[in-house]
Amino acid sequence: FLFAMPRFREGEVGGRFTQQIGDFGLDTNGTPNANNVGKFWMVKVGDSINAIYKVCTHLGCLYGWNSNGKIFACPCHGSQFQLDGTWIAGPAPRNLDRFKMQILDAGGNVLATSDDAGSMIKVPAGADRVVVDTGAKITGKAHF
Repeated sequence: FLFAMPRFREGEVGGRFTQQIGDFGLDTNGTPNANNVGKFWMVKVGDSINAIYKVCTHLGCLYGWNSNGKIFACPCHGSQFQLDGTWIAGPAPRNLDRFKMQILDAGGNVLATSDDAGSMIKVPAGADRVVVDTGAKITGKAHF
């Protein structure tokens, strides 16, 4: 039966993605960094980060970043979300889904871990890299 179990390697969808803290490409004006292979956005709000799934919670369309409005916007049915994944408008029934994350130091020690609600993680001093587990999706909170 073990042959039927999915096995994902580092850097594959359903597996883990490791990025250096300095490689996020997160600029100061709040533009998220797309990881197209992992199908997630790395977002930064203040001194906290999160990995948000690139699939709309309405009907599963791929949404994009609208730099003019500074929101995530789904082209299919018009759902809109804040940079942190919180629902703003449209038919989506909940906030955007997130992935579990760990922040590690240079020695591989875990400095911070995402909670079961998918809250933003404050980047602690000494942080070297982030591990995003795309096999561990956290469902967004319903807004109604």
